[in-house]
Amino acid sequence: MEEWPAIDSRDYIVAFELRSTDDCPPDFDLQASLAGFDAGLFLPRGDRDWFGRPLYPPRVLLLKGGTLHIVSHPGIKEPSRHCAVRRIASVESGHMLLKGWLRFTGTGFDCTVRYNTRGFGSVSRFMRRFRDELLGDAGPGGISQAGFGASLDIKFANALARELDSEETVLTQVFQPPAEVRSGRWWLPRRRWIPGDLLALTGRRVLWITDRERGSYSRYGSIASYAPFDAVLGIDPVSSGAGDALQVKLSGGGDWRIPIAAESRWDRRRVAREFRAALEIRKKRKEASRREERG
Repeated sequence: MEEWPAIDSRDYIVAFELRSTDDCPPDFDLQASLAGFDAGLFLPRGDRDWFGRPLYPPRVLLLKGGTLHIVSHPGIKEPSRHCAVRRIASVESGHMLLKGWLRFTGTGFDCTVRYNTRGFGSVSRFMRRFRDELLGDAGPGGISQAGFGASLDIKFANALARELDSEETVLTQVFQPPAEVRSGRWWLPRRRWIPGDLLALTGRRVLWITDRERGSYSRYGSIASYAPFDAVLGIDPVSSGAGDALQVKLSGGGDWRIPIAAESRWDRRRVAREFRAALEIRKKRKEASRREERG
């Protein structure tokens, strides 16, 4: 009888969730210590470049016992990465047309996983499980306590709705919409777009959504970054030769710097003060909840 060819997950094109080691492509040959994981995700390789090489290899992401494991296909001989979830200070989730990525950062850890956004459904469900581990429950609900800047446009409203988990409520937010500006002399004007930014504090995290990729406006995508309360060391107005900004200082490094356009009419010092006050309240409630759990 003719034998079936060996399975090579580098030929897979679909992302899917893993519920046990039986769901994992056998050519990954996961360590026995990873059996019984809490949640898993398979991400196929990237498209090929001009030389026929995949842009990135297939990967498996696993959550087990409070640790995130990132395992690349054994064919590329890349060591596995792992990090205790409690050490992760921020997560970046980017969506630019078919280009998607997840970046996990914390003290001594910085790992980016790329994927095709055709698999967003599976990625989204895995990341909900991850956020439950990282952020805990949504905390007491409520309506927005303060809002600064403009009302959300359709693009950012959809990006926020896609990012929020069930029962997660925005408590404080400031929004600077993308805008077209003219510069140069009146007889030779130049037009350019300023990216938009939404900074929000919810019942479980600090969240920044932008359509700025590598400093430039992206019409067809957005990037969401978020951090648990304990990882946020400060939110302050800053100024430099590049202009005014809000800086969110994180315990694991990789601080967020959110530029403020000269056209914005809101008071950045007041915004920073309101965010710090709201954040301090959430931190105290979180600590009180931990004390109750410890008994």
